[in-house]
Amino acid sequence: MSRLFLRVLSEANLLPDDEGYDLTVEWLIKEDDGSVRGSGTTDYRGLSDIADPNLDWLANPDNTVVYLPSQFVLMVSCQVPGRNTTQIRRALAFAAEEFVASDIELMHIAHGEIKPGTAVLCNIISHSVMENWLACFKSLQVNPGLFVSESAVLPNGPGVASVLFENDTALVASSNQAAVVDRSNLTFALNTLELSEIYAINGELSEIERGQLDTNPTVENVDLSPAGVLDYLADQLSSANYINLLQERYRPVRPKSKSTGRWQNVGGLAALWLLIALVGLIAQGWWSNSQADRLEAQSFAFYESAFPNESQPSSLEQLRRRMRAKLGQNSNDDSGSAFVGLTAQFANIIDRNSQVDSLSYTDQKRELTIEVMLESYAELDVIKDKLARNGVAVEVVSAEQVDAGARSRLRVRYSQ
Repeated sequence: MSRLFLRVLSEANLLPDDEGYDLTVEWLIKEDDGSVRGSGTTDYRGLSDIADPNLDWLANPDNTVVYLPSQFVLMVSCQVPGRNTTQIRRALAFAAEEFVASDIELMHIAHGEIKPGTAVLCNIISHSVMENWLACFKSLQVNPGLFVSESAVLPNGPGVASVLFENDTALVASSNQAAVVDRSNLTFALNTLELSEIYAINGELSEIERGQLDTNPTVENVDLSPAGVLDYLADQLSSANYINLLQERYRPVRPKSKSTGRWQNVGGLAALWLLIALVGLIAQGWWSNSQADRLEAQSFAFYESAFPNESQPSSLEQLRRRMRAKLGQNSNDDSGSAFVGLTAQFANIIDRNSQVDSLSYTDQKRELTIEVMLESYAELDVIKDKLARNGVAVEVVSAEQVDAGARSRLRVRYSQ
C-alpha cells in the first residue's frame, strides 16, 4: 500500500480569481517495503496532479500524513488539576492560556495522553492557520489522517535532543519543547537544555559550536537518503511519540473499518440472543404459538447468515447452547438478558466510525467490558451521559490519545 507524506513549507493563502492557494510543500510517496516511488517540492497546482483523488489508496486518510512547520506549533506542558480525564480535558484551555499572547479561543489545543497527577503535553496552533491548510487540502480532495509537528517525530527523550539543519537555520527539538533558531543562536538554545546526547540531522555541529556547549554531550551525525528530510521524517513516524493535531472539530472522516464489521457481528449476536429469549417467553405463554414459530425460524436464519461455515443446529435448545458458548455463558444459566440490554444500548449510541476491538461479558458481575477506539475523548463524555440517562453506569478504566483517536477500555453495567 502506498502512503503520501507532505511537508508543509508555508501557510496556505487563498489566491484571487479562484486560482487556488499559495502553498509550497515537499511530497513523498512511499511503499510498505520502504521504497520511495517519488518525491519533490511543488506548489498547489503540482500537488493537484500528485494527489489524484481517483487513487483508491488516497481515499483512506491513514495513508496521508502532513508534517507542519514547527514555528506554527507551540509545544507546552500543562499542569492541570482534576480527578479524572474528563475534568482535566475540560480545564486544558485555562491551563494553556498562560502560554499564548492571543485570545485562547482563537487557538486550537491538541493534547497527548491524559493521566491525573501528570503534566499534559499540548500542541497549540492558530485555528485560522489550521483551517486554511485543511481548506486547501479539501479543495484538492486530499483527506489527511495525521497532522503532526515535524519536531515531534525527531529523536528526543530525557537528556536527548535533535538538531535539524536547513539553510541558515536549525530546528532544535527536545521531548517537551522545540524552536527554530538562526545558526548563530544554536549553542545558546542547546545550553538551555541539559543534554547528554544530540542527534545532528542534515548537518554537523562545528568544533567551535561543540566547544561552546556547557556540557559534553555525545553527538550522533545522521546522514539522509537522497529523498532528503521528508524521507527521514517518514521513517521516524512509527517510533515517535507525537500528537495528532486533527482532534475535536478537525478529526478526519474515516471510511467504515473492519472493526466496525466486528462490532456489527457483536450486535448480531445480541440480536440473535434476543430472538431466542423471545421464543422462550412465547413458549411460556407470553405470545401466540404462531409468533413462536416465526421467531424461531428467524433465529435459525440469523444464525446461518452470521456463521455460514458452521453446521446448523438441529434444535432450538442446541442453538441456545451454541449461543451461550459464543457469549461465554454457563449452559445452566439464563442471564443473557443483561448482555443483550447492555450491548444493545452501547450499540445504539456509539459513533459508526468508532472501532470496537474486543468485548467480554462477566455474568457474575453483570458487567460488559469493551475495548474501543473512539474518534476523540469528547465521545467518552457523550457515551457516559447518554447511557447514564438510561440507567447504565460507565467506568473509564483507561483512555489514551493515539493518532487514530482515543483508545479506551470501558466497563458498563446497570446502575444499582
